[in-house]
Amino acid sequence: MPLAYLKPRGAVRGRPGRPAGRGPEFPFRGRHRALAGSSLEAIVLVDIAVVLLIGVALAPLRTRLRQPVVVGEIAVGVLLGPSVLGLLPGNLPAKVFPVEVRSHLSVIAQVGIVLFMFVAGWELEFHLLRGRVRSVLAITAASLTVPCALASAVAFALFAGHSSLVPAHISPPLFMLFMGVVLSVSSLSVMIRILGENGLQGTTAGAMATASGAITDLVAWFAFVCLITAAQGLSTGNLLLTLGRVTAYSLAMGFVVRPVLRALLRRVHPQGGHSLLLIFAVGSGVFVSAWFATCIGIHAVIGAFTFGLVMPRDLDPAVRRAIATPLHHVGALLIPVFFGLTGLSVDMGALGWGGALALTAFFVVSLGGKFTGTAVTARLFHLPWREAATVGVLVNSKGLGEVLMLTMGREAGLINDQLFSALFLTALLMTASVNPLVRRLTPKAGSTDPGAAVPAQQQGPHAAPELSDDHTTRGPT
Repeated sequence: MPLAYLKPRGAVRGRPGRPAGRGPEFPFRGRHRALAGSSLEAIVLVDIAVVLLIGVALAPLRTRLRQPVVVGEIAVGVLLGPSVLGLLPGNLPAKVFPVEVRSHLSVIAQVGIVLFMFVAGWELEFHLLRGRVRSVLAITAASLTVPCALASAVAFALFAGHSSLVPAHISPPLFMLFMGVVLSVSSLSVMIRILGENGLQGTTAGAMATASGAITDLVAWFAFVCLITAAQGLSTGNLLLTLGRVTAYSLAMGFVVRPVLRALLRRVHPQGGHSLLLIFAVGSGVFVSAWFATCIGIHAVIGAFTFGLVMPRDLDPAVRRAIATPLHHVGALLIPVFFGLTGLSVDMGALGWGGALALTAFFVVSLGGKFTGTAVTARLFHLPWREAATVGVLVNSKGLGEVLMLTMGREAGLINDQLFSALFLTALLMTASVNPLVRRLTPKAGSTDPGAAVPAQQQGPHAAPELSDDHTTRGPT
């Protein structure tokens, strides 16, 4: 199941790159004659440089606004697309990123996504649930169900009043569930970065938000796999077969692969030239798991995420650093390419009044629903109002996970380009609003430099205190 940008807009099914109603367009001919003087590989390299340099140019503004790096990366994608660059004469997005080049860039982006999802899975710290299962599960349930219900209601209203925004072939229940999932998901890695910038890693609010974000990631991706499987139009028997394969794969990863990884990684030392061998061994496992996931009917990123989940967490810190740090850096270098390609299909000018209204509704429903459900539930567990509100704001952090879901949902036909643009911009606006709100709720919290070199979604988690349901801190694990 390839990502959406592998199929150029208007392409005929089975013949990517050929617009409907036109004759074949071969590389280096017609409007692509300019490519004849240079190789595709050279254009791929310079396009990567363009994406990275624009991110560097935006860094001072992002730092001044105290925004995490992911906001700048999403903004780069919007700037390179028809919303900004496309407003200039000459159809610059098509010239800077020709159709022939995008398929090459998409492979590079796919590598970054797979590595990111592996690291994200490895960063989930399950010990955060110890001693506070009831409160964390209650907060997580509220942060998922309230915005999901409200988003489903908005999706139903779209069917009635703005049918042009909804794909004609999609069933109302499937569309409503998809909207509920993507508008209720959080980004644990972006949340962790915001906690670090505001000195909240060791606080009650920070610990509860982190634990809730970890569970939200797991639940949302599981629900999303089920939705994508159903969107493929499979019969009940085929659907059950796919879910059976996913279950068998998950059990094999947990009860076979995990013990093998634990036994192997506990016996090695990163000294004596073994660091590179560790990276090769784990990296190959990540890509094999991603490949196997595609074989059983789910996306490669799910396989990489699952491999991260089964990685042992009680390793020698030196071993973990030797593996995680290089993969962090590779992901940090390649992930902006994904946002750049995704932004090529985000067109704010094509939203229209219906799309603008939908964007406003999505923002209000997602931000308000998650904040209200989370803050009220946290208050019921005797958290002070200011801390409960902080948790409610933090769980609204968005990032690569939601953009991936949107991209895969568009590829599966669950949403169209217009709705994709509205939801993409919703993720950007929500993430940009989190840090300023957190700073207002915690005016005395210490803060660190928000412009650190490691991007938001690639930075590892900070240690969070264990907290029982009576909210007494036990200290870091």
